[in-house]
Amino acid sequence: MSEQSSLQRVTRAVVPAAGLGTRLRPLTYAFPKELLPVGRKPVLGYVMEELAGAGITDVLFIVSDAKPQIRGYFGEHFQPEASLSELNCSYIVQEEQKGLGHAIALARHWCGNEAFAVAFGDCIVDTTRETTPLQRMVQAHVYGKSSATTLVETVPLERVSRYGIVAPEPGANLESGDAIKLADIVEKPSPEAAPSRMAVAARWVLNASIFEYLNRGALDERGEINLTDAVRMQMRDGGLAWAAPLLAGEARRDIGNFGSFFSAFIRAAVSDPEYGDLAASAAREALSSKA
Repeated sequence: MSEQSSLQRVTRAVVPAAGLGTRLRPLTYAFPKELLPVGRKPVLGYVMEELAGAGITDVLFIVSDAKPQIRGYFGEHFQPEASLSELNCSYIVQEEQKGLGHAIALARHWCGNEAFAVAFGDCIVDTTRETTPLQRMVQAHVYGKSSATTLVETVPLERVSRYGIVAPEPGANLESGDAIKLADIVEKPSPEAAPSRMAVAARWVLNASIFEYLNRGALDERGEINLTDAVRMQMRDGGLAWAAPLLAGEARRDIGNFGSFFSAFIRAAVSDPEYGDLAASAAREALSSKA
């Protein structure tokens, strides 16, 4: 199968879920952060629904030896909801923690020559829109003949050093909400050097050609392989890259610390169709007693 023909459908997704979750200790001594409950479902339950809704049929979890619970929960086949298709689940153990790029590189043989999605296992993408961000990304990837397509959100300038930051092509319409062709991408720039405030938001669609660049990438000062560095090398060799911005009614919920975990859980609890009113009442009572 040629790379171009492989872009007609994106049916595979890689879910990195091997991180240690140190900012959520001691809770993550008992549970992987990707299985922490957000309302009635674990974090990864939302991710799997998102993938199934975007046409994904096969999911590869990149896990660590310390997280057997993920395989125990999802097994070889997982049904996200009655209205969604069953997902086939596979697993690879990341024996060394060498970053996101290293985790994705482990998927080379599983992906073959097919384009694939990447969904961070500790991040929920909420939407009230009919077309989801991942669906828009796949469309942009196919019609833009992209080698790498990412989801982006605008972050405060003082936080750009925490993310991969994209540089739109000169003249790009940043107000339309349409996918944006990229001129560059930079890993964790200083505020002074950042080409924009548009940060990678935990979702990618990538061609199989990315594996060549991941294997060529050098370790950074933390001993990690960065996906953004590999995408940048690919762009410099002529590969096209696009970004789909988060729109109104969409949000990234990164379950990376207690603040974001508590916030996501409260949102889910007060939105619950059966117990939402009770949860909202409890929240108001707690706020009243705190005042």
